[in-house]
Amino acid sequence: MKKITIFLAVFSIVFISSVQAGIRLGVKAGVNLANASFSTDAVRTSNFTGFQVGPVLELGIPLIPVKLDVAALYSQQGLKFKLGDTDFEEKESKLDVPVNLKFKFGVGIIGAFLAAGPYVSFDLSKSQTVSGIPDMFKNKDFGAGINVGGGIELLRHLQVSANYKIGLTDDYKSTVELSDPTGILMEGFKGKTRVWSIAATYFF
Repeated sequence: MKKITIFLAVFSIVFISSVQAGIRLGVKAGVNLANASFSTDAVRTSNFTGFQVGPVLELGIPLIPVKLDVAALYSQQGLKFKLGDTDFEEKESKLDVPVNLKFKFGVGIIGAFLAAGPYVSFDLSKSQTVSGIPDMFKNKDFGAGINVGGGIELLRHLQVSANYKIGLTDDYKSTVELSDPTGILMEGFKGKTRVWSIAATYFF
């Protein structure tokens, strides 16, 4: 009982100090809508639905509206496309680490915010090729890009946000040849991912 009391006392002191210092820890979960853009029209892509979840850390100075938002998100994305009359789909697991500057504004218990910044992404998938067509596409182990988004904050604890993730590095690469609709052979074509997401974050 004494150890539990000491633990709760220490936790309370750390928690209160963090709040006073402008540090908040939260958990984020949401839905992804991913699509890829390739350097050839021979690959026709469509949206892939997945999810994201992970911890979020918000850093800032009390009474100053600009905050630093850092997260480590397990993100399920994927590639859905058509070659000829055949549909293909590949599910991927990634660790996304976004670092955003967040500008907050509002009155009372209801507020809003805008956010933007870079991210890095690490591929956690065991398979590096798309099922059914080995060696045609290969997933890159590392990616980077930028995020832009915004949302609302309710009761100072719950945030609901929309975000657009724009890949600046190639997520897929192929060394095979394909003919595009004009008959031109494409070799070594590449693809970048774009992801829309809607998520909720609860700060403790």
